[in-house]
Amino acid sequence: MRINLLSKRYAQAVFELAGEFKLIDRVNTDLLLVGQVLAENRQLKTVINNPVIDTYKKVKILELIFKKEVSELTMRFIVLITKKGRESYITTVCEAYHDIYQAYKNILSVEITTAVQLNDQLKKEVIAKMEKATDMEIDLLEKVNDDIVGGFVLKFKDYKYDTSIINELNKLREVFSHYHYIKKF
Repeated sequence: MRINLLSKRYAQAVFELAGEFKLIDRVNTDLLLVGQVLAENRQLKTVINNPVIDTYKKVKILELIFKKEVSELTMRFIVLITKKGRESYITTVCEAYHDIYQAYKNILSVEITTAVQLNDQLKKEVIAKMEKATDMEIDLLEKVNDDIVGGFVLKFKDYKYDTSIINELNKLREVFSHYHYIKKF
């Protein structure tokens, strides 16, 4: 809980600063890149989170990796976090900034899982219905999982709408398990 609160505060601070310099979109892109690099590179994350390594060395490593790729504001922010000893929070700050950015831009991330790849027409229909229901712009992330057999699973924020066939079969299995005369079925 403490990590999320701290990350949100740092993210809100850099968001407000980016707003003053009219760099909200650029900082979002930069922090998505930083978060992705740290998430995908375990060795880098281990080095950055290692308390034995000197802060000066960590700053130099981060500058070598990101200085040419991100804006000056983003780089200064990453350096500041590192100098304050909060470098282990960089990835969560990046995520928190993206959440703030999406709320600011009125964007809702929606994940849809289907048994087969959706065609373009169905994607457009899902996006249109979600936009109408939420009055927000939809960022659709599509996943394919043939284990659900058919139907779809829709996730956004804390909501999950599951119409998959496997879910319905599991519900039936639960109902039938309560009747002794059908239990072996």
